[in-house]
Amino acid sequence: MPEHNTHNHSPHNKTLLGSRELRFHNRQESIYPNLMRFCLDFKFKVLQLLFNAPTLTAAPIKVVVMTRADYSGDPSSAITPAFADLDQLERYVTDNQVDILHDYLFGVDEPTETGTAG
Repeated sequence: MPEHNTHNHSPHNKTLLGSRELRFHNRQESIYPNLMRFCLDFKFKVLQLLFNAPTLTAAPIKVVVMTRADYSGDPSSAITPAFADLDQLERYVTDNQVDILHDYLFGVDEPTETGTAG
C-alpha cells in the first residue's frame, strides 16, 4: 500500500500543531479490536494529529492515522488516510488489513526492470 498523505483531510494551510499517540492496553475491553491488535502485535501506532483551523474562529482539526512504530514525526508517512475518528479508522483497517500486513511483512512491491541482453 502506498503511503497516505494526511494533508488531504487537513485544513488548507496544513500546519501541524501537534500529535499524541493513542494507546490500547486491555484486549478484553477494546472497542477497536483491529487497531488494538495492529498496535500490540505488530507495533503500529495510532496517532491523533492536531492541525490549525481553516479560519480564526474555528476549532483546530483533529484526525487519526495509523503509522509504523518507527514513525519519525512526518504526518505524510502515515500508512492509512486520515480519519475524523477512531471508528472510521477501525473500519478502514478492518477492510484493508491484508494489504497493510502484506506491506508490513514483505515490503512494498517495487517495479522491476526487465531488460534483455542483446
